[in-house]
Amino acid sequence: MTYLVTGATGFIGSYVVDRLLRDGHPVIALDRRPDWAREPAAPDPSALTFVEGDVTDFSLVADLVSTHRVDRIIHLAAELHDRSAGQRGQCIQSNVVGTYNVLEAARLLGVSRTVLASSAALFSPAHHDPARPIAEDARIHGGDVYEGSKIFGETMGEYYLRTLGVTNTSIRIGLAYGAACLIGTARRLVDELVTKPLAGEPGRPAYHGGSMMNMVYIHDTADAFVRASEGPVPSSHVYHVRGDYRSIGDMVEVARKLIPGATIEPGDADHRWPMNFDDSLFRREYGYTTRWSLEDALADIVKEKRSETA
Repeated sequence: MTYLVTGATGFIGSYVVDRLLRDGHPVIALDRRPDWAREPAAPDPSALTFVEGDVTDFSLVADLVSTHRVDRIIHLAAELHDRSAGQRGQCIQSNVVGTYNVLEAARLLGVSRTVLASSAALFSPAHHDPARPIAEDARIHGGDVYEGSKIFGETMGEYYLRTLGVTNTSIRIGLAYGAACLIGTARRLVDELVTKPLAGEPGRPAYHGGSMMNMVYIHDTADAFVRASEGPVPSSHVYHVRGDYRSIGDMVEVARKLIPGATIEPGDADHRWPMNFDDSLFRREYGYTTRWSLEDALADIVKEKRSETA
């Protein structure tokens, strides 16, 4: 199967591309940035075709799907939450127009499966108890342009699925993290838990020790998107993916053990955003399991960061 991956050079995209290449699939990698967050280790370099371009260009997206006879699309291109408030127009273009372009190209050219990246940010603490698992049909909330754009993506995906017969599904993932993460809460956590302590600096995550987060290591994240593209026809237009649901206090303790002598303390802020996902539907239908515990993931990040500075 030939894949088109949008947002291919970003953090999640680069790992998805690497996984697909290792599985033996030809990949068309589309991104407006040529620099990879993590360079794919392609067993067969000819299987990877990088195209520098923008998902907002419908003609380009359709041409790539047609020319390369794309069977599957994993759509990860997006303006991220941290940047969207100051770049609202770009967020609408990338997250709304780009998603429409992908779905419409899939419809016109008969792509067999499309996977869309949604967001864990659609659940408000005003509407959900963080202590209770959240199922896919729970109430979602759009409090800013980014969240609204992701609601649009899910809604359009359901419309294309139910009305136009375009097989697709949206994935709401927890906090994807790893050594190569570029921006946002995940990057700040890795910096405070690992990068600064390895450099001999004190680390202090922003949130207090009791704050809970749905930590999905990047290899599990990539696995979830690939499984969603290869598994049975989805019964739902959206699925949750859960990783290791742990506290900031747990993260601090694990990091201290991995970096002896490091000074790492929790912060004071309250992370109240609900991330306690019930992903039993995705596990049941697609065979997904959380393979990377917090302990194993942080150990892997420490190893990778040390190798970078060696």
